[in-house]
Amino acid sequence: MRVIIRNRRHGAVFVHPIDPAPRTAILARGFRETKLTRIFPQGWSEQAARFAPASVAGPREHVFQAARAGVRVEHSVVLFTHPGEPGLTSLERESLWEAFEVPVFEQYLGPNSELLATECDAHSGLHVVNGYEDLDLEYDACACGNRAPRLVRGARIDELAALLS
Repeated sequence: MRVIIRNRRHGAVFVHPIDPAPRTAILARGFRETKLTRIFPQGWSEQAARFAPASVAGPREHVFQAARAGVRVEHSVVLFTHPGEPGLTSLERESLWEAFEVPVFEQYLGPNSELLATECDAHSGLHVVNGYEDLDLEYDACACGNRAPRLVRGARIDELAALLS
């Protein structure tokens, strides 16, 4: 008999933008599995569906694949972006909102999936957690009250105000 023991300590720790963190299907490599997170590096699958996550997180292609497949979650969606990639656009955010009907957050990750910046409920940039080098940062306090510098991605409140006018 052969027993395979997986090292669950390998990879980056996923930090969910909303506390307490829900059951999350991470559709990417490079993260640690925990009691509340499972890794599905090939994207949405039957295994991911059996896990029954309340939240889905992953890169653009896998998150949109899950949206096209009609995946339903009850908590949130987290879209990963990396250096050299564009941030989450208003059109993408709107499309994901229409598909999932839950809040959508962007997380900016480093080359080893480490969290560099994360979006808060105010959706007015990404709060920098790590890696200040070479980032266009805003230092004003965020509407959420967090005083950490933010990676500017466009003010979501301005987009919402434009929709109301």
